[in-house]
Amino acid sequence: MRSHGRPRKISTLVLALAATAAMISTALVPGTGVAEPRPRPGGVTMVNGVGRTITLPAAAAAALGSVAAGHSGEGVAFTADDRTEPGPVGGDSVIGPDGRVPEAHPADYPWGAIAHLETDKGQCTGFMLSRDVLVTAGHCVYYGGSWVTSYTVTPGRGGSYKPFGSCTGGAADVWATSDWVGTSAGFGVGSYSPDHDYGLIKLPCDLGYSTGWFGWWYNTAENLVDQYFFVEGFPGDKPYGTMWWDADYTYSQTANRLWYWVDTAPGQSGSPVYHLDSTSPGLCRGWCVTGIHTYGVAGTNPANSGTRFRPAVMAFINYWIAQP
Repeated sequence: MRSHGRPRKISTLVLALAATAAMISTALVPGTGVAEPRPRPGGVTMVNGVGRTITLPAAAAAALGSVAAGHSGEGVAFTADDRTEPGPVGGDSVIGPDGRVPEAHPADYPWGAIAHLETDKGQCTGFMLSRDVLVTAGHCVYYGGSWVTSYTVTPGRGGSYKPFGSCTGGAADVWATSDWVGTSAGFGVGSYSPDHDYGLIKLPCDLGYSTGWFGWWYNTAENLVDQYFFVEGFPGDKPYGTMWWDADYTYSQTANRLWYWVDTAPGQSGSPVYHLDSTSPGLCRGWCVTGIHTYGVAGTNPANSGTRFRPAVMAFINYWIAQP
């Protein structure tokens, strides 16, 4: 949060991801050895933790992701409440005074659709986009040249409070694209590109029927700079497994990424960047996501950042939403 004044958040939380290496544990755990996938020109090549690959041809990818698209989420109505913001507190990836607020109602929609993601590589955040698809950052499933081999997903968590239980699984459930797996050798190593830092887990449990899920939208022609977004997740500098939110304006954008002044901390990688209704009118109603939080302040850029939803990202996600 910047030190100047800003509107209060009055109707939801937005997950924020933080810090250049947004997982708490940076220890690398050997994963399943997999030959590097070869992406096919114009398509989207998906790969999972046991080496399975699926390629969507260019025509199929285009059909799944037009230049502007959206879909409303599924969840109960939420009644807005007034919330006050805390005073300045030190913390990693906090921009000026710390604007983060603890979630008072983690089981309520849409916050119940935000999940604590614990893996053999550390902890992250994820969010539900269907009954069994948890979207997160690419580096939360594939990091340092190896895959996550075990995970536990706990939506709506509030410390020891786990209103929807948990879902566990392994390497066969975690997916990223060849653009991520083929370029990432770990943060700051090799030809790693943050443009492709997105992934998901095809859960073996239908958690979304209990939690609800977010809607989504993108518009490749939309200017998102100076829009007000929320980010919410599970920061590692707060009590373990507790959900925190902040909201602020966006600072800059490219076709693939979005920068914002929202305060975050390590552990919030994979948090949704979201808004009440799409900022492009008519594309999504309700609580709608347009990005995935991935990084904190780094280099000369003064703001935190995330991966924007766009045709390739949503072709990847929508493929798995459509699978039984």
